[in-house]
Parts: sequence; C-alpha cells; structure tokens
Amino acid sequence: MSVFRNVFISVILLILFGWGMIAFYYASIDISEFFKDSKQTTMFELNLTPILAFVCLGVIVSFITKSKKKKKYWAKALLLPDEFKESDEREKQITSQACRASYISMIHAFPIITSLLLFYPFISETYPYYPIVIFLLLPLTQVVTYLISWKKNY
Repeated sequence: MSVFRNVFISVILLILFGWGMIAFYYASIDISEFFKDSKQTTMFELNLTPILAFVCLGVIVSFITKSKKKKKYWAKALLLPDEFKESDEREKQITSQACRASYISMIHAFPIITSLLLFYPFISETYPYYPIVIFLLLPLTQVVTYLISWKKNY
C-alpha cells in the first residue's frame, strides 16, 4: 500500500508544482509589462499559495521519509524513493519491471505529448500556460505507468 500512497503524493506534488509554475508565468508576464510601461503602479502579483503548499508538503514528506528510513545521511533519505526499499527478491523484480515499463512508456508518450504542443498557437489566447501543463504530463505519465505496472505484477 506504500506504493499507492507514494504515487498519490507524487501526483499531488506535480499538480502543486504545475500550479506554482503557472503563478510564476503570470508574474513574469506582469514583470515584462511593467518594464514596457513604467507608468504602472505595481510591478507584479504572485500567488504564493501553490508554492508554499508545494514546499510545505515536500518538507513534510521528506521529513517523514527521513524518519522512516532511519539513515544517518539526509542525502540518501531524500534522493532514494521508498519504492526502492524492497524486502525480498520478488519485490525487487516487481520494482524492476515497473521501472522498465515506466521507461518504455516515455518512449511512446514523448512524441505524443510533444505533438500536443502543435495546438498551442490555436489556444494560446485562452490557455497561455498550456506548455507548462503539457510538460508536466511527462512525469505524470511515468508515475501512473509505474503504479499500473507495479499493481499488475504484485
């Protein structure tokens, strides 16, 4: 059940990261307009809610991961995901197959997701942050494929 929790947290963090990048995108537009027209009174406006939520959730998850792993080094606790904490050969095999499936899915997802960028000129007025959303589909595809493969092989 740990894998499902980790995938859920990863998806939530990806969504918060995307929301934060969209907030930064709008702030960068405001900054560029400020430099074009210096008569404006405010330089830019930034929504800190997604950024703070992303950082807080990331710190909480990192702290929980560190305390569960009981390692002396923060780097190992933060850089290695919980999915790689296998207890036997069967779990190592399942993790290996899930990682392989996730890698192979990127070979198919990358051209499809890249071709979705062809629609950007048509919807740029409505969704100016479309490339950010499209780019975040890549790790989302990887995480979901890992979960499906892990569940199928377990």
